[in-house]
Amino acid sequence: MGLAANAESGGQRLGSGSAHSRPIETAWRGRASFAHAVCGRRLEEPAGRRCAHRRQGGRRSCRVRQRSDLGTGAAPRLHAANAGQRNGGLHGHRPARSGGGAPGRPVSLAIGPKDGNHGCDLTEIELKLTSTGDDTRTWDLAPDITSDVLAGNPHADCHGNADVWHFYSQPIAERAIGPTIPPGSALARGQATADAQERKQLAAEVQQLLAGAAPADKEGPDARLYQQLTSLAGPLSAGALGDSMGADAPAASSAGDSAWGLDPERFGTRADGTAIDSQSLAVQAPSLVAIRLPAELASGAELVTTAELDPQSAAKGAVQLTIGTDKPGELEALRPGVTVLTGEGSPARQRFEKSFDDFRRWFPRALCYTQIVPTDEVVTLTLFHREDEPLARLMLNDEQRARLDRLWQELHFVSHDALTQVDAFAQLLEYASQDSDPGLFEPYREPIHDAADAFRQALIEAEPQQLDALVDFAEQAYRRPLADDEAAGLRELYTQLREEELSHDEAFRFTLARIFVAPAFLYRLEQAPAGAEPGPVSDWELASRLSYFLWSSQPDGQLRAAAAAGNLHAPDVLAAEARRMLADDRVRRLATEFACQWLHVYEFDTLDEKSESHFPQFVELRDDMYEECIRFFTDMFQRDASVLDVLEADHVFVNDALAAFYGIPEVSGPEWRRVEGASQYGRGGILGLAATLAKHSGASRTSPTLRGNWVCEVLLGEKLPPPPKDVPQIPEDETATEGLTVRQIVERHARDVRCAGCHKRVDPLGFSLEAFDSIGRRREQDLAGQPIDDHTELADGTKIEGAQGLRDYLLKTRREAMLRQFCRKLLGFALGRGVQLSDEPLLEEMQQQLARHDYKFSAAVEAIVRSPQFRNIRGRDAEQGLGVRKNTALGTVGAVGR
Repeated sequence: MGLAANAESGGQRLGSGSAHSRPIETAWRGRASFAHAVCGRRLEEPAGRRCAHRRQGGRRSCRVRQRSDLGTGAAPRLHAANAGQRNGGLHGHRPARSGGGAPGRPVSLAIGPKDGNHGCDLTEIELKLTSTGDDTRTWDLAPDITSDVLAGNPHADCHGNADVWHFYSQPIAERAIGPTIPPGSALARGQATADAQERKQLAAEVQQLLAGAAPADKEGPDARLYQQLTSLAGPLSAGALGDSMGADAPAASSAGDSAWGLDPERFGTRADGTAIDSQSLAVQAPSLVAIRLPAELASGAELVTTAELDPQSAAKGAVQLTIGTDKPGELEALRPGVTVLTGEGSPARQRFEKSFDDFRRWFPRALCYTQIVPTDEVVTLTLFHREDEPLARLMLNDEQRARLDRLWQELHFVSHDALTQVDAFAQLLEYASQDSDPGLFEPYREPIHDAADAFRQALIEAEPQQLDALVDFAEQAYRRPLADDEAAGLRELYTQLREEELSHDEAFRFTLARIFVAPAFLYRLEQAPAGAEPGPVSDWELASRLSYFLWSSQPDGQLRAAAAAGNLHAPDVLAAEARRMLADDRVRRLATEFACQWLHVYEFDTLDEKSESHFPQFVELRDDMYEECIRFFTDMFQRDASVLDVLEADHVFVNDALAAFYGIPEVSGPEWRRVEGASQYGRGGILGLAATLAKHSGASRTSPTLRGNWVCEVLLGEKLPPPPKDVPQIPEDETATEGLTVRQIVERHARDVRCAGCHKRVDPLGFSLEAFDSIGRRREQDLAGQPIDDHTELADGTKIEGAQGLRDYLLKTRREAMLRQFCRKLLGFALGRGVQLSDEPLLEEMQQQLARHDYKFSAAVEAIVRSPQFRNIRGRDAEQGLGVRKNTALGTVGAVGR
């Protein structure tokens, strides 16, 4: 540190201070708070004067900062930086300013050499501070130490305070020296030239450099200049960030580090000291690299990094890289969803790929895809694209996979997609030629046409097999093996049609039509034995009897196999087949064809007799009402439940709509379900079914007579005479009854001597069901607001109350009559004819078998299929022995009650 003795002292101004760049630092530490510190001033070199100390042309950096300590190793906090020097003078230099400080905290001014060159380079300095007190004291370096500059370190200030000014030096590596302009860069050339036009051109180049992307040549001078200028620690950002952040700016980690970004010294070398690209950062995993970014610059911006494995570690290394604002936890474990970086073809990559493949095999994204491409056939190929490999591999067994493969083969065959793709491909080419190159699709032309040619040949080769399959189908349609002449006749018909130049498809369809109009398909033909005595039917005929009894359809494969084996006529074998078929889902047809016909609700879903003005919701509910009835009996047959459940069941089958109609809570969704405890809602058994109650009512009112007659005739099997002619009609509207209830009107009507006999038997039964309206909904008042009375006295003097009273009466008092009627209806349906006097012993046997087996439904079925009536046929010479049965599928045989 030195002071100018006069105006000619090395070119310095008189009373000014100067420092040599050895480097040296000048520091102020007082006991007062200061508002700001200023370093430097704009100096002009006198014309024609050049100091010998400045002839080196060195560029120097000046920084003012606060420090926590004045000793070596202190961590300074930079507040601002000014421009450098050129040729020893401070050209274009603005003062460096700190933002203020606390008492006792040093403020340091550092002067350092360029590139470590200390040769004869002297820098004029100026350091001023202003206090924050009321006295606004100032401290000025040169005036304060002029009188005792040789006295030693430290120096007092002009206010009489000791140990205020300090002079010291630190190693160059720890100095916060400003960056050096890269030689050869546009900025360096601009500073070196004296030509104004060239300087202007170079200034434009610098501006363009900053406005664009980083230069491709990362080692070039302009690239290094770009890095310096755009660095957060560079001259463009450091001052602005320091001024804006103030006391909130983070402290630097060392004297040479920037508080923002990363230390440039970390770039260009590995941990072992070997060199890499100067723009690259080598990190040893696992590691966390913290990058501090000013909020002003980071807000709304995106931080992008590019990473690759070091070639030295690529063979075995594997890393994951993430970037975020939160500090991660465990760094050792792999993180799901984060890319794993490995070397191409390395053992590590092969290990990961194998693990990923194993995972994908066990946990595919989807088991199958239903549609891969749009089905707009105008512009795309319609594909039956198969993507079910994960499904077949993970979920199916060998048998299921074989069936799936067969179904795919059948789909491709019947869809003729190999042929339709030819036309679709031509349309696709036309569409592609509108806005793209159709040549891109040419590689697909030959495979598509080859596949079409192969499929045409496959069609020709399949024709004999299809004819064989048609003959086999005739056996299934006729429900027995074909006679030789029948099979030959079908083949001859097909051959004749082909000779008449019909295509294979046309000849096949005509032959199929011949099968469907054959008497063997339309009728269940049975061969009666000679004479008047009955004889057993064949096993094939017995299989048809059993299948049309329980399923209303042809025998399945297992039943045909039993018939082909010739042992179906054995009673135990026949009974076992019956039990198997009762557990099958196809027994639903028994519920529809037998139970619904018996209860007179067959095809209830088409009923349109209700008044829409009185019951607008009925049309929406009638399908559900009918489905409930079918499901009720299907469940009873499949579970082999007691036939008494017809009356005493305490469950219902409902979906959300029917449950709401019944008043059953906590049922949501359209799915059907069984709900227990139906009696608490007035439901359970056929007496609580909306279908039976609605079917036996009027269009806008209930009908105790219709409901009572239904109980008498359908459930108990009693015969009633038809009503007499000219009987007065009961009003159809409950609101037009002159203040009377429907019950009161019916009771008045029953006083007619012509009607009294029947009404006395049926009306009381119907009165017990008056708590249900015309569509089977529970009620306490009728449509006219009159209270409901469902108490009644039956013809035999029994007093009952409501549907539950009727149910108890039928189960206890009239059980045998109800069971006999059920057996009679079931037997008539099984035999396809009306029950005769000769069938009385069988009816007794059915009732006894039910009583012995807890009234299980299968007991009645087994009694039928083991009976001679079911297994035999009358002889040809017997009276009424026609030996012909129509197919029940046509609805002409098996009708209940004939």
